[in-house]
Amino acid sequence: MVGIIEEVQLFYPLGTRIKIGDNYGTVRYVGEVSGHMGTWLGIEWDDGLRGKHNGIVDGKRYFQTQTPTGGSFIRPGKVGPCATLEDAARERYLNYDSSNVDESLIREAQASLQASLFEVVGMDKIARKQSKFEQLEEVSVDQTPVNAAGYLKELTHLTTLNVSHTLIWNWEIVASIAQQLPSLTNLNLSSNRLVLPTSSQITELEPSFRHLKRINLRSCGLSDWKDVMHTALLWPNILSLGLQENSLGQLAEVDRTKIFKQLHELDLHRTNIMDFDQVAKLGNLTTLRLLNIMENGIEEIKLPDCDSQEKLNMFVSLEQLNLLHNPIWNEADAFNELDKLPQLKRLSKTPHLKSNFDEMFSKAVASIASLQFINKAEVTAEQRRGAEYDIWKKYALDWMQATQGGTDSLREFCRRHRTYPLLVKKYGSPTDFVPRSQAKQSNLINVSIRHQLTGETWEKKVPRMITVQTLQGLVMKRFRLSGDVPQLCYVDALHPDLVVPLDNNAKTLDFYSVQEHDTVLVQ
Repeated sequence: MVGIIEEVQLFYPLGTRIKIGDNYGTVRYVGEVSGHMGTWLGIEWDDGLRGKHNGIVDGKRYFQTQTPTGGSFIRPGKVGPCATLEDAARERYLNYDSSNVDESLIREAQASLQASLFEVVGMDKIARKQSKFEQLEEVSVDQTPVNAAGYLKELTHLTTLNVSHTLIWNWEIVASIAQQLPSLTNLNLSSNRLVLPTSSQITELEPSFRHLKRINLRSCGLSDWKDVMHTALLWPNILSLGLQENSLGQLAEVDRTKIFKQLHELDLHRTNIMDFDQVAKLGNLTTLRLLNIMENGIEEIKLPDCDSQEKLNMFVSLEQLNLLHNPIWNEADAFNELDKLPQLKRLSKTPHLKSNFDEMFSKAVASIASLQFINKAEVTAEQRRGAEYDIWKKYALDWMQATQGGTDSLREFCRRHRTYPLLVKKYGSPTDFVPRSQAKQSNLINVSIRHQLTGETWEKKVPRMITVQTLQGLVMKRFRLSGDVPQLCYVDALHPDLVVPLDNNAKTLDFYSVQEHDTVLVQ
């Protein structure tokens, strides 16, 4: 019996991955089970509800699982066959006909192109190219029982490899794959459970990974940031790292003399990071350009204090930040904090439940001086002027009171509204605007309505509460316009360089703060 157990242990070392049906698991125990004949494998299932216990049977612990029902015992004979990457790739790519192009490869192409559809045009050509094994540039063997490399040196053109949802379980296997593929730059290891490498293994295996640039470790069961930093010693030249859907939660500052020296992209999507203070710990990643922290339950963004006219010396290269689907409760404060980042140009964020995209867009553009895109929508010069002017008017009275309240009062105002001093430089002091906005106003205002094409001007007294739609009707009648409804904007009489689009037909002139003697332009 001892000899049989030793043989099974050689075939299924602890940490080995197995698959039965659609269920993946990890071998945690090999040996006898009291009261049951024969040799058993103790399995911890990825699905914590798949098993029957936590490794304890009849009061005796054989192994430990993370969930109460994550463990089972199975016979070695129930485990299905395994395959090398070489065999899996040959089977998938040498048995093609023109109607059977690799669906996983199409999915990866869709993701890389950010496309919702993948045209069928040219599928014959792709199938023929894939069938030439040694010419393959991209290989996907996801959801196959691969647990070894095999002979891969014929794949001299291979740059992208997807081995997600396989049975690869340690970094020695990954290294034996990588060292045979000198052109490999993109490696997808998602949904595998890899044993943490030892320090001696890292020293031995690190040369195999020096050509890799992008690694995806999505949903790999990682739960400790220290383990991530330890494993990252294997990939010294990594540019992009995906860690999405790992329960990390707590982060720590990175020693950039050892890891992430060139990291450009980091995906922490859905990693249970609830506190932005944890994200700030990564601020010393000086080469980081893109950070994805969407769907993490972050409610508030807070960065270290700095002067309103200065930027922080952290995330110094960060240009793109994804905050989608985080329940951030105060958008204005969040955007004010993000203005502290030196290079932020692209922001993705879901509007607050009590807000909408247009309101969020206006707040973000006026509050983050360097912002160029929000949710992929480019910020035009006209939109920036409108957003900045709205903020300039909104906080005019607060600004005046702060300037009259002394140095501390003004410093506190600027801390809460970092871009306002820049708006004052750009549009002038709101001194003239404050009295006008606070004085009793007539229900009617005199405006000049000018047709930009003909130069014709119409002096008209209109109600402050007239809607843009009604004014458009009057304009069409007065200038005898037909066809499309004209687009309107207005020029502030006190600030002629400020042109504000009247882009919501349901809003009133009062909503846009159109005042006496302003000019409405008919475009």
